[in-house]
Amino acid sequence: MDKATKSKLSIGLFVLGFAMIFVQDLKRLDTINLGFTWPFAIMFYLGLIFMAAGYWLKQS
Repeated sequence: MDKATKSKLSIGLFVLGFAMIFVQDLKRLDTINLGFTWPFAIMFYLGLIFMAAGYWLKQS
């Protein structure tokens, strides 16, 4: 994988992971209706995995 593709994939995975963690954290606010009922525990751990993969790709 070339460096530009790896960098884009790294940033994309990191941002996607951060968004998943942020969205599952919004469920605590009663005023925000997200409109869907995802299993938030799975979203949290997938977000952590995506962030770790993005960080790992950036470092390697």
